[in-house]
Amino acid sequence: MNRFFLTIFAIIPILLFAQNIDVTIFSQNDALANPNSHSIVEIDQLATYPFFEENYQIPAYSLYDEYWDTTHIRSKSINIPFSNDRLMLMLVQDANNPFEMPCRFESVKTHYGLTKKGDFHPGVDLQTEPQTLVKSCFDGIVRIANKYGDYGFMIVVRHYNGLETVYAQLGKLCVKSGQIVKAGQVIGQMGAAKNSNFCIFHFETRLLNEHFDPELIIDFEEEDLLQNNIALMSRDFNIIPIDSLNNKQKQPQKNTTSLPENPSKQINTQKNSEESKEEETPEIPQLQKNENPKIESPDAVYHTVKPGENLYRISLKYNTTVEKILQLNNLKNADKIVEGEKLRVK
Repeated sequence: MNRFFLTIFAIIPILLFAQNIDVTIFSQNDALANPNSHSIVEIDQLATYPFFEENYQIPAYSLYDEYWDTTHIRSKSINIPFSNDRLMLMLVQDANNPFEMPCRFESVKTHYGLTKKGDFHPGVDLQTEPQTLVKSCFDGIVRIANKYGDYGFMIVVRHYNGLETVYAQLGKLCVKSGQIVKAGQVIGQMGAAKNSNFCIFHFETRLLNEHFDPELIIDFEEEDLLQNNIALMSRDFNIIPIDSLNNKQKQPQKNTTSLPENPSKQINTQKNSEESKEEETPEIPQLQKNENPKIESPDAVYHTVKPGENLYRISLKYNTTVEKILQLNNLKNADKIVEGEKLRVK
């Protein structure tokens, strides 16, 4: 019997260590709101890369409104300077080292976008072997190197074109904030196996504090850039307001606006949400029987579906929920929306 309990207690820490925390679109705000979720990590083997000395050396410093936060991934919103809804970006300039893949990997475990769990995944997860070295993809300067909420041990490198790359779920950090790195130089290392005999490496691409699909610029099968000059559209970014609700589980429970500069509107929205609770039960069968599900109202808000949009992204834009949009439009399947379709969102 004693041997049985000893075996159980020996297995429990292994199982706990094997659990890999999923990074979602809300993870950045969760860590921002919780000071206890991030900390500076002591580095045993610090790389001997030089540190920048003057602010003018910081990549895209003026483009970021002189924003250089060494603690948080994203604590400020910056307008992306689209021209005709397009932003051209050169990934590697002639004077820079060529692009390098962030690490050796076996397969793409999770892609950017909605997962089977219904969460929005803000990057790409790669299945790697334990102790795999992690390298900077482009030349740049380390902005963050610490432990950060769901991201675990993570590194953010800002590159000279304004792009930022995020390397997370690491086992070891080899750099500190402020160090100048070249493409291909080691900045971290994966740890021991967290699931079976492999590790999960989380990778993100960001521009002006907003993330977009890494597979828009990187071909992970060919392990190279798709092309050196790319065009990013506004629809490529899924922007969560910094002052929005921090937890996804809390978001559907409140239908409040995320704009603090208009508190009166926020109070009115909260009142409307409370008043509508009593009407929700009779409203559902009415919508199911109505051949025209759109409820005409002077306060109704409509949205025309754009290319690449889904109900999850639309719900975030209007600070509502997928379930509410489905109800307002008498829809049963969130996946069956088409470009150009007009949907009521409020």
